[in-house]
Amino acid sequence: MADELTVACLGAGLIGASWAGLFSAAGHAVRLYDPAPGALEAAAARVAQVHADLIEIGVLTGRMPGAVTYAASLAEAVTGADHVQENAPERLDLKRALFAEIRQHAPEAILASSTSTFPPSELFEGIAGAGRALVVHPMLPPHLMPIAEIVPGPATDPAAVEATAALIRSTGHEVIRLKRETPGFVLNRLQFALLAESYQLVDRGICDPVELDRAVVRGLGYRWACIGPLTASHLMGDGGFAGQLRAYGPAVRRVMSQLNVTEPWSDVLADTIDAPLRAEIPLDSIPAARDARDARLKALRRLRAAD
Repeated sequence: MADELTVACLGAGLIGASWAGLFSAAGHAVRLYDPAPGALEAAAARVAQVHADLIEIGVLTGRMPGAVTYAASLAEAVTGADHVQENAPERLDLKRALFAEIRQHAPEAILASSTSTFPPSELFEGIAGAGRALVVHPMLPPHLMPIAEIVPGPATDPAAVEATAALIRSTGHEVIRLKRETPGFVLNRLQFALLAESYQLVDRGICDPVELDRAVVRGLGYRWACIGPLTASHLMGDGGFAGQLRAYGPAVRRVMSQLNVTEPWSDVLADTIDAPLRAEIPLDSIPAARDARDARLKALRRLRAAD
């Protein structure tokens, strides 16, 4: 694994606490900071739950996790840190002001943002030490979804990418390294492409929202939990990927030609999708539904532990 590092996690919500527990479980010393009243107290319980989850799936076994310190100030959290993982709300002005403050106390640290929205060229423009700044975007919840994508900016030093990849891999996660930035990165571009067509299928009356989700959970999701979409195409026939394109190319092109969505949804469609989802999972049941989701993710991680 990577050398034991000091990692500062800024923001102690669902993402920040999940990162903190994951880095700690890998043996790194973690400092967690959040200025919101009561945030750190709530985070302590979340970090404990992260450790319990990782023990349950066999990731945290046979060793003590690194210490988690709940810092009283940003300066206390980041001074001397090797890696700073920012998890602030998705506001560009807030994040950029935070980066400037971080650099006052940790000029040499690798600065990583969990943003899912902002490209690094915009996020880190004019920030000191831009060569040691990049995006590390997780899936939710970060400690159970064993992947993160690393998105370098135009000024990012390749050595910072390598060091960050080593840190992420030390947790047992895999890494997607983008060669250059693109809006939505990789994970969200794939997700949004599927969402766009999901909206259209509901809007056109082809199927209802619950059946749409079932098609993914009981259909595509089963396959994609084992192999990716390109490998799935490669396995469709004896001719491999190229043979599949020759055999099904005209039909695939015909459908793909209809998928250029310029107006993904309307307010009416949003209500059409929202109503049955609320009926199935009322808003006050969302925390319990998240727990059920996480239980399934843990079961899947245990099943795939030998991969």
